This record gives sequence, C-alpha cells and structure tokens, in this order.
Amino acid sequence: MVWKTKQDTIITPNMNYKLERNFNKEVPSWQSLLENYNWSLVNKKIVKHICPGFFVSHDAHLIKEVEVSLQKLNCKVAHLYFNTCFGPTFGKHKDDVDVHFWQVQGITEWIIDNNKIILSPGDLLIVKKEVYHEVIPQTSRAGISMSKL
Repeated sequence: MVWKTKQDTIITPNMNYKLERNFNKEVPSWQSLLENYNWSLVNKKIVKHICPGFFVSHDAHLIKEVEVSLQKLNCKVAHLYFNTCFGPTFGKHKDDVDVHFWQVQGITEWIIDNNKIILSPGDLLIVKKEVYHEVIPQTSRAGISMSKL
C-alpha cells in the first residue's frame, strides 16, 4: 500500500522511502559520467569496481548537472554508481545516512520492504537510513547517490 501525496510523488505508509517520478529530467550524459569516473582514477580519488561491470566514484559532485540536484535537495555529498552490464551491485544492504538516489541513465529495480520499485532516468528515490534495500540493474545504468553528510 502506498499513499500518493502529489503528482508523481509516492510515500510509503511506514515512511521508509519516498519516490518522486521525474524529479529532474536534466540528467548527465554517459560521456559526462565516464569523464567523472576517469577524473577520479587519474587524480587517485576513491573509486570502486566489482567485476563484471560495476563502478563507483565518490566525486559526482563535480558533474555540472549534479550540482543543481545537490542544491535542490540541500545535500553535500554525491557518489556515482554505474553498471555497464547485468552484473552485481552491493547486494542487500543498509546505509547509515538517508540516501537520495537520482536515476540518470538506464533502468534500475530497487527492492525495499518487499516492494519492487522501477526507476527510470529523472526519478528520485529517498531511502531512510538503516533501511535495507537491494539494487538490481535492468539495463546498463547510472545513478547519483546524494546525502547531507
């Protein structure tokens, strides 16, 4: 069961997550995303890679389109997550901060509280801290995870 609060916004009754369809359709291109990951590599910043094809950069705040979303959400930190194939992610896990996940390329399925949520480019999913969730790429995909810390 979900409650609809306004056009394109869905909040669950237990408030573990909030989904906002079409939060920001001005998404970064694949080229901008790959350049950001490459910048992180070249500058010896924090990056992660899980074979096959899952990559993480902690420098997404440097992407022009991300700056707008950070300001709108009053967030300070932005990480880039992308999959180049149907590969692994971090599996079922929880975070120690509220996560604002902006889907920017491709399609991703999220499982939260036994609910399946499909994200498309422009959608925003806010997951409360300590809430278990799992992310499953449905296509090559990219997203920006933002937080206040």
